[in-house]
Amino acid sequence: MIDIKTNFSLCNFNSLQLDHVADYFCEVFNEQDCIEALEFAKEKQLQIQILGEGTNVVFSDDYQGLVIKVSLKGINSNEGLVSIASGESWHESVLWTLKKNLFGLENLSLIPGTVGAAPIQNIGAYGAEISSFIHSVKFLNLNTRKIEEFTNEECQFNYRNSIFKELKDYLILEVKLRLFKKENINISYKSLKDYMEAEGLDLSKATATQVCRCVCELRNTILPDPKKVPNAGSFFKNILITKDEYNDLREIIEVPYHQESKKMVKVSSAFLIEKAGWKGHAEDNVSVSDKHSLVFLSNGKATGKQVMLLADKIIKDVHQKFGVNLIIEPSVI
Repeated sequence: MIDIKTNFSLCNFNSLQLDHVADYFCEVFNEQDCIEALEFAKEKQLQIQILGEGTNVVFSDDYQGLVIKVSLKGINSNEGLVSIASGESWHESVLWTLKKNLFGLENLSLIPGTVGAAPIQNIGAYGAEISSFIHSVKFLNLNTRKIEEFTNEECQFNYRNSIFKELKDYLILEVKLRLFKKENINISYKSLKDYMEAEGLDLSKATATQVCRCVCELRNTILPDPKKVPNAGSFFKNILITKDEYNDLREIIEVPYHQESKKMVKVSSAFLIEKAGWKGHAEDNVSVSDKHSLVFLSNGKATGKQVMLLADKIIKDVHQKFGVNLIIEPSVI
């Protein structure tokens, strides 16, 4: 029998430590728990919010409904296909695959959050995205209460997005990944390559373990540990624009970019935010990190409204100065 709590503080369940309250809260550890939680919500006619580690969400206010904290556990592999329960830590799962000599996820090391959250926004870093490795995603349909499974193609992945951001009425139970059985090193991302070269590593002989270590060290230099300094990681996505739009932007400012495709370019949101003068800016219990301008920091007393007010100011200012639109990366609830 699941334990339903009322008027429950979410402060310790989101990495910005926003002290908003949920009308109802429960934690689920298996599929039966999930079904019981749905039945409770149906009986009470409650809206539902699924929560992993809360590292990529912003509660803008108290939540009038049932928050379901997903804590399903389990990980195993069979012929290179790795099945991971949605409540497992993403980073610990990456380390597990490396110990089992299964490769491909090392560039995605140290990304905070659970495995279930990873396909929702198609997590990516240092030249890799999880969509390249996903075989399928198993989930519980919140409307039919039936277990379904989407193939990689059905997930409709694109940059920091998937069908799960549109569906809403689902609870991810398990993610299956197809990994390499031999090391297939990806050091295409400039900052990672430069860092490894500065470390004196022979890139022609680099190992997946070395890539994992360097990625972790790089992330630690720019992204504070949310357990020590409340934050939600990168608050804005990098900006995807056409080549023509990029050329227009260059008329205003020279900005770092990454060639995404023949027609599309990804430009650095952090660079534009910094050039607009927001790096290190602080107001009303919220600040922009002085180490990385994509990171919002909370002093532990911030409200969701204060966070969103600062975000709105930055979005408007960057658009006014550079003519591009910043897009918030975390889910705003």
